[in-house]
Amino acid sequence: MFKKAIADLRAGKPILIFDFKDREGETDIVIPSQFVNNEIIRFFRKQGGGLICTTMKEETARILGLPFLDDLYRKSLDFGDRLADTTDMRYDRTSSFTVTINHRDTFTGIPDQDRSKTISEFTSFISQIGKSPSRDPRVEFSKRFRVPGHVILLIARDGYFSMRKGHTELSTYMVERAGLIPSATIVETLSDNGKSMSREEAMEFAASNNLNFIHGNDIVSEWLEDESNGIGGIRYNTPGAYTLSQGIKKVG
Repeated sequence: MFKKAIADLRAGKPILIFDFKDREGETDIVIPSQFVNNEIIRFFRKQGGGLICTTMKEETARILGLPFLDDLYRKSLDFGDRLADTTDMRYDRTSSFTVTINHRDTFTGIPDQDRSKTISEFTSFISQIGKSPSRDPRVEFSKRFRVPGHVILLIARDGYFSMRKGHTELSTYMVERAGLIPSATIVETLSDNGKSMSREEAMEFAASNNLNFIHGNDIVSEWLEDESNGIGGIRYNTPGAYTLSQGIKKVG
């Protein structure tokens, strides 16, 4: 199951990741950000239905000077400490959200083509960090992107599952383990009953659409045996992307 999920990611094919029964108990559709296009965004918003987000490693966020959003709120808002208090959040104690962005060549930023461009350009940008030492990544980032925007960025915590076991970490780890640019684009799967898809609904959705379904426990188990901490053997591999089949079926 794990090897098949890695192979699918390398081919640009989405997979479904269920986190944990005792956490969110939700399933996200996941694809390496470098393979995002208009079709993928349309598929995510129509068949996933939740927030479409794009991840990065915490190391990347530090280089770009991007803070965790709750830290920014604590520092800048009246009653920020109270507003960002997560002690009543039942599934976690930390958030992975940072700023939202639009690429400067987009219009409103929300159509499929705009979000696709922003995500693609962001992924390309982070893949080039460090390759031009004379250029300040923060300056270059501000030249290409503006905030706020319509692409929600998430930060995968350092150390992956030693710190947090959210979909941000699960998806970013899988993409990095696959040897791709370490950024995933993800969306929660929602049911037509007004709730998140149950695990059973998500498994049915995956089977109906020939997509791999993997449990967070299986990912963490592989990580515990992974001395490279996710760094794949082939870095930034870019094979031909998978094309979504027609007639996607919705469950729920």
